[in-house]
Amino acid sequence: MTAPAADAGTTGGTPGTRAPEDRGTLSIADRVVERVAGHAATQVDGVAAAPRRLLGIPVGESRPDAEAAVRATVDGSIATVEATIAVTWPQSVRAVTDRLRAHVREDVRRVTGVEVAHVDVDVVDFRTAAAPARRVQ
Repeated sequence: MTAPAADAGTTGGTPGTRAPEDRGTLSIADRVVERVAGHAATQVDGVAAAPRRLLGIPVGESRPDAEAAVRATVDGSIATVEATIAVTWPQSVRAVTDRLRAHVREDVRRVTGVEVAHVDVDVVDFRTAAAPARRVQ
């Protein structure tokens, strides 16, 4: 004879029907929000990674696959985000930054559950589309 099955979700380490306050705490590090926001920012059409700078002077070129430079501060379940980007020519800076703010807020909330209070955007460069490589003739 077999014993009756336990209710699902009430054994092991599963939360089951316990109240959220009884489950423990969850803290999201600033760096996690920075990574999510940086990835989200570079998914927006018209956004490119800004060139690296040393003492305010551009140093080299940014890689096409590089993420935007992002800083985030998380306070409980609220974050503020600062992104430094380049905009690709001939995109509208206003339109690109509006799309970036919306996409960063959405992705950070979806991935981490943290609400983004505001996104400050610093546009430091305009980028032209990558020129096709020259062929040897």
